[in-house]
Amino acid sequence: MRERNLFRRGGTYYARIKVRGRDIRTSLRTRNLREARQRLGKILKDIDHLRFYGEARHTWKEATGRWMAEFLLSVKPATRTRYMVSIGQLHPYLGALYVDEITRRTVAGIISARKKTAATNATIRRDLTAMSSVLSCCVAWEWRDDNPAKDFDRSIIRERRTPIRPPTDDEILKLCGICPTSISRLIRFLRYTGMRQEEAVGLEWRDIDLSRRQVTLLRTKTNRPRVVSLDEQAWGTIEGTPRHINSPYVFWHGDGDRYHHFASRFAALTKRAGVRFRCHDLRHKFAIDYLKDGGDIYALSRILGHASVKTTEMYLGYVDAESAQQLKGSNQ
Repeated sequence: MRERNLFRRGGTYYARIKVRGRDIRTSLRTRNLREARQRLGKILKDIDHLRFYGEARHTWKEATGRWMAEFLLSVKPATRTRYMVSIGQLHPYLGALYVDEITRRTVAGIISARKKTAATNATIRRDLTAMSSVLSCCVAWEWRDDNPAKDFDRSIIRERRTPIRPPTDDEILKLCGICPTSISRLIRFLRYTGMRQEEAVGLEWRDIDLSRRQVTLLRTKTNRPRVVSLDEQAWGTIEGTPRHINSPYVFWHGDGDRYHHFASRFAALTKRAGVRFRCHDLRHKFAIDYLKDGGDIYALSRILGHASVKTTEMYLGYVDAESAQQLKGSNQ
């Protein structure tokens, strides 16, 4: 630290800096030499940044504000919500930093700190994804040259998959028995189509081709439209579902309202019914039964909307070895 940039007056430390030929003196508001040096260091770093880039440094708070205004509105509502939760979790670690101060060491420190709070690897990975999104925008704005969150080796925080335990038909029947009629229909529809929860709760009548018994999904997780054919059981659910005169949604409650936060509602209903499985397990149930009934794994991958059949292959472990080998061989 350049001590010539420090001087004391009345016991308080001041900074003495020359900028564009002008002598600038400002109070560091401390009587502690160590603290004064740290505060002076930040001021000098700000000046160096201004000289090199031609603009002032940008804070993490400033970056997230611009990111929310320019990027966040372009993503799906569910993704937006997940990003905002992660940004909130990151604030204690990044809120006081400038964007150019964030390094791989910063990322590693956040991971260690999050692990101490018992956050799962899956949650930490989501936090890094949100952080990477903000930093990618910073790179595009020329606020920094790299993205340490994107470059960080995430193999050290591998996501541990919870073993799949698909519900039995009796458990599904027991759950439907205590549900309101509309939710019971939605549960059965999920079980017989393998659709994702958000795809089903947001399903509108205009998405259904009644003559062909097909559903066209335009709003999907992978942003790839797909068509799902309805078998007799799935069609029977749709056929018996009453329409609301003022609502476009197939599955509705109240005055034609769409279901929101359905996973939480589902969890409360399973607890009441005395069964233990998640809404997403209905999708697993469909996939495993499809393969056990001799279905083609590549066709299943298309039905489920997986970006790669490699994802679908996780279900091969739930059919007998001979069938699994045949199914895997049919995809080669």
